[in-house]
Amino acid sequence: MTYLVGIADPIHASGVAWLEEQGARVVQGEEAIGPRLAELDALIVRSRTKVTREVLERAVRLKVVGRAGVGVDNIDLEAARARGVMVVNAPQATTEAVAEHTIALLFAVARSIPQADASMKQGKWEKKRFVGVELAGRTLGLIGIGRIGAAVARRARGLGMQVVAYDPYLNPEAIRERGAEPVASLEDLYARADVVSVHVPLTEETRGLVGRDAFARMKEGVILLCTARGGVVDEEALLEALESGKVYGAGLDVFAQEPPGATPLVTHPRVVATPHIAAQTREAQARVALDIAQEVWAALTGGELRWRVV
Repeated sequence: MTYLVGIADPIHASGVAWLEEQGARVVQGEEAIGPRLAELDALIVRSRTKVTREVLERAVRLKVVGRAGVGVDNIDLEAARARGVMVVNAPQATTEAVAEHTIALLFAVARSIPQADASMKQGKWEKKRFVGVELAGRTLGLIGIGRIGAAVARRARGLGMQVVAYDPYLNPEAIRERGAEPVASLEDLYARADVVSVHVPLTEETRGLVGRDAFARMKEGVILLCTARGGVVDEEALLEALESGKVYGAGLDVFAQEPPGATPLVTHPRVVATPHIAAQTREAQARVALDIAQEVWAALTGGELRWRVV
């Protein structure tokens, strides 16, 4: 049987080639989510395309939606479940890339690297302006310690940082095995952490999780990092905390609305902002394309699924 696979958002050519080698017909871009939608057996998306109830209702032949990455908040999971459409993702391929980007943002904030570089490019030599903070000996607090959180923990320990973590889905021993000291609550984490890094998916439970109350409980001069999902951090509350000085600086790769535009938060002098690129390495994108291609093909052909969400 020949399957028609739609790829709505660009993925690495290796994934496309692998599907075609299996005998799949592939359509890409607007054609996939538009005129050919009703013919698709499978749909692959990244974070840009929203797989809404309406999309699923129009995709009458659809058997599986594949998310080339981790988060599935852009897919209506309940609608997929109701229509008997499987949802799979590729959660492992981008772990190292996102962890590295998290640490890169931490250094960038702690040492004002983007601001110093911009100053140099203007012909200035503002040595006294850019006095940073050291990371060795400080405490990193991880909100969530799944694959990415654990990878961040390993890197932070290599920098001489202490690592604590809160994750209600893991027991204390599992958190220790992932390289962090468990804490009993977010309040405990906020009280101890010099740096808070967010590594949880966006759900109704986590939306706005890091808000005014959270910032009020954090230490003075805390650094906030988020490479998880926009919406977990209350951006208005974060801006207030930056203005008050409660937050020393923030490194943000994700935003509640993407692209956010030149908002007061994005343009704040103590914010390092990147356009959702934590997973954007050559190596990670090649891995994720092949992983999701293989997972979608397994769903279509009755193979064993490694990462089924619905």
